[in-house]
Amino acid sequence: MYRLGQNYKSPFRFWLGNRLCIQVSKPADLQIVLNNSKTLGKDEVYKFLQAVIGTGLIAAPVEKWKKTRKMLTPSFIPKKLERFEHIMNERANVLVQKIQEHSNSGHEINIYPYFLSASLDTFCEAAFGVRLDTQLDPKATFAESVIRASELGAARIYKPWLHLDWIYERTSYAKKLNEEGEALRGFAKNASILNNVIRECKMRLMKTKDSDIDNDNNNNKRSHSDDEDEKEHLLDVIFESREGVFFNYSETDMIDEVITFLIGGSETSAVTNCFCLLMLAMHPEFQEKVYEEQCNIFKGEDRPVTGEDMDRMEYTEQVIKETLRMFPVVPLILRAVEEDLKITENYVLPAGAAVVIAPLQTHSDPALWQEPEKFNPDNFSAENVQSRHKYAYIPFSGGARGCIGYRYALKAMKTTISTFIRHYRVSTITKLEDIKLCADLLVRSKDGWNMKLEPRIGTNPE
Repeated sequence: MYRLGQNYKSPFRFWLGNRLCIQVSKPADLQIVLNNSKTLGKDEVYKFLQAVIGTGLIAAPVEKWKKTRKMLTPSFIPKKLERFEHIMNERANVLVQKIQEHSNSGHEINIYPYFLSASLDTFCEAAFGVRLDTQLDPKATFAESVIRASELGAARIYKPWLHLDWIYERTSYAKKLNEEGEALRGFAKNASILNNVIRECKMRLMKTKDSDIDNDNNNNKRSHSDDEDEKEHLLDVIFESREGVFFNYSETDMIDEVITFLIGGSETSAVTNCFCLLMLAMHPEFQEKVYEEQCNIFKGEDRPVTGEDMDRMEYTEQVIKETLRMFPVVPLILRAVEEDLKITENYVLPAGAAVVIAPLQTHSDPALWQEPEKFNPDNFSAENVQSRHKYAYIPFSGGARGCIGYRYALKAMKTTISTFIRHYRVSTITKLEDIKLCADLLVRSKDGWNMKLEPRIGTNPE
């Protein structure tokens, strides 16, 4: 898709099997597509991912998505996210301790497994109230299933002949994807993870309801808004919805959302953190600027990161955003065109077509970015951001179906990068041009994220 975009001017059309696709990459067109009700629905190819993520928030039909989004949005407001800062700090500290054995070894290591475990633990405790402790007791099979299922699901999208059920069902892809999907959905070797999440949430909600009954008997009724403040975790909100407040969720629906958020909330952050540190390892001058910013904020204190600290991490945020520009985690966004939709230059997207958006295409456009092939955090200085079209940068998609968890992601990444860079200096022999990307549900580094770690003087992860 990216190579097509380099050879043809946007918008251009192509066929994916019998599916008419139109790729758009100009910011003005993206703004129209991502904010129009005629292109609110996801394309039908997302059905190929149902064995992995079911009909969770990412792939949900429009009506289900509207109700789910309305239900979950209050859980992601800044005030609610503050209560997760201690979890983010605790897991970041475990990360720097667990990886210490590789510091000063003189050898490069792939940091991804450590960051995936940290991200998974952080998100599960924050979103679901469950301590998995995969950093201390690694459940590698779960992470492996996520990656394998992502590869298999994406393969069906990218290979048009597999769109036909009668062909697909006769291939090894179908059998393997069903196996990995079952594993992820709690019916095979990883059942303990999802079942623990749901079981603990049920127990927590039952205790809350018992407490509510006692309070009612004492004429100490709380307002609806107070009740909403008490629901700390996403799954609490989903369970409450089974009472008919928003949507009649089945247990299958809940498992869909758990898996969707595990992938969207943990693996995406882990991949971005790894790319971010790899960029800092390649560009020591930028790494030192990040470290200097941390020193100015923490004044040598080895303490948790606070929300106020995060607000002061302007350069660190620029580095994270530049990382997401060069390595947007989601390779493709596909929307279905319900009715003819006019975009710029009098082009019309015809009803029945699929709109294809490749964030990397827009993020690499030299008309929008000066020397886009170079890593340059100054692309996100206040002055440069103000002069650029809002939809020139879409790592979290945009519009109504933009990523619900982007604020959480930025907080978690700032906490992790801050804690890690205060403890370790990173370096690598890998050059930017050496990075080979591969894409399934996410964009990854084909050869991993390899670097050497050197403890910074005066820091001790213990």
